[in-house]
Amino acid sequence: MGEPVVPRSQPPLAKKRAVQRCPNCDIRCDVSLFVNGSLARCGHCGVRFEVRREPSVPAPPSPARTPPQAEIRSEQPPLPKLDGFVVHERIGQGGMGEVFRCTRVSDQVPVAVKILTPQMAAVPDYVRRFGREAAAMAQLDHPGIVRLLGRGKAGQHVFIAMELIEGESLRTWAHRNRPPAKQLAALLAQVAHALAYAHARAVVHRDLKPDNVLVTPDLKTKMLDFGLAGLHAEGAQCLTQSNVAMGTANYMAPEQRKDAKRADHKADIYSFGVMTYELLTGELPVGKFAPPSKLVAKLDPRWDALVERCLEANPAARPHSALELANGLETLAGIARSMQVAPRTRKNARKSGVWSWLGLGTAVAVVFGVVGLKVSQDHRSPKPSLARALAKKSPARMR
Repeated sequence: MGEPVVPRSQPPLAKKRAVQRCPNCDIRCDVSLFVNGSLARCGHCGVRFEVRREPSVPAPPSPARTPPQAEIRSEQPPLPKLDGFVVHERIGQGGMGEVFRCTRVSDQVPVAVKILTPQMAAVPDYVRRFGREAAAMAQLDHPGIVRLLGRGKAGQHVFIAMELIEGESLRTWAHRNRPPAKQLAALLAQVAHALAYAHARAVVHRDLKPDNVLVTPDLKTKMLDFGLAGLHAEGAQCLTQSNVAMGTANYMAPEQRKDAKRADHKADIYSFGVMTYELLTGELPVGKFAPPSKLVAKLDPRWDALVERCLEANPAARPHSALELANGLETLAGIARSMQVAPRTRKNARKSGVWSWLGLGTAVAVVFGVVGLKVSQDHRSPKPSLARALAKKSPARMR
C-alpha cells in the first residue's frame, strides 16, 4: 500500500485534532492518526515530514492565566550554538529551516546563517536539497545574487553562511511602496540580469517568486533561496529521488509540474512572467487571464507582449533568455533604447521567412558572381592553351 497522505486540516470538531504545519508549503495538516516520529505526507504539496506529537500532559490547576506576552516568549526556542559564530537573533523562517543574524568570530563580519532544523536534518531528502542550495550558490558570484560565505555542520545543525542583506522581500516592498511601472521595470531588469548570469552557469532556480528576491534600501535586488536549484548541466538526477515539492505551485511552468527534473531555464522565465504579472496587477495569471494593461490604468501596452511571451505554455515560444527580458524591461524603464519584445505571429514568421530566403538568394548570387569573374579573368590571361602549344611543336617535327 502507498504511504498515507495527510489531509488538510478541517474546522475543529468536538474532539480536538492534532495539527502540524507542513515544512514546505506551511499548510496546517491533521496528524491525529500518526504517532510521534513517523513520516507523513502533506495532502497539499506531497512533501514527507516527520510527525512531532507533543505528549499529552494534564495542565496544572492554576486559577491565574499566564499573560499573553509570557506565552509568546515561552514558544520561542532558544538560539542555537554554532562553532565559529555568535548568534544574535532569529530573522527569518522558511519551510526547511531558520535564518539567524550572526557575527563570524574569525573576522567579526556580520553574516546570515541558514540552519536546517534538527527534524529536517534527520531526513536524507532534505539534507540533499540543502546541500544543492549551497552547491548552486557556490557557483554564483554576482551583485544581484546573495553570496555564499561558507557551509558546514556543527553538532546536530547543518548550516549555510551567506552575506547579510539589509532589506525586505520584493513582495513586501512592492506592497508598501506601490512603485510606478517604470521603477518596477528597473528592479525587475536587475533580477533578469542576475537570472541570466545563473543560467549561463547552468543553474536553474526553479522557485522564483517575489518572496525570493530582496530589495535593499538603495533599490538594489538580491536573488536568494536556491533550495530547489538544479545544476542543469549535470542532469540533476538527485531531484527525482526526492519527494519534496519542486517549486511553488502558482509560479511553476507547465512542464515543471509534469516533470521537474527536465525543467530548464525556460521554466524560470515562466515563473518570472507570473511574478511580473502579479506585481503589476496584484493578481495571479490563472486560466485565461486579462492583459496587464486592461487591469492597470495607463499601463504601457508593451508590458502585455513581454508578460504574454513569458507565460506561453510552449517553452519554445517564450523569450530565448533572461537577457532578452532584461533588455525589454530596461526599455520600459526608460534606461535603454527601444527593443521590441513581441509575440511571434504567423504574419511575422512569414515576413521573417521571406527575408531569410532573400538573404540566402543574395548570398548565392554573390558566390556565382565571384566564380564567373574568376573564369573570365582566366580566359583573358596570356597563358597559352594546350592547342596552341601543340601547334607550335608540329612545324618542328615536320622539318
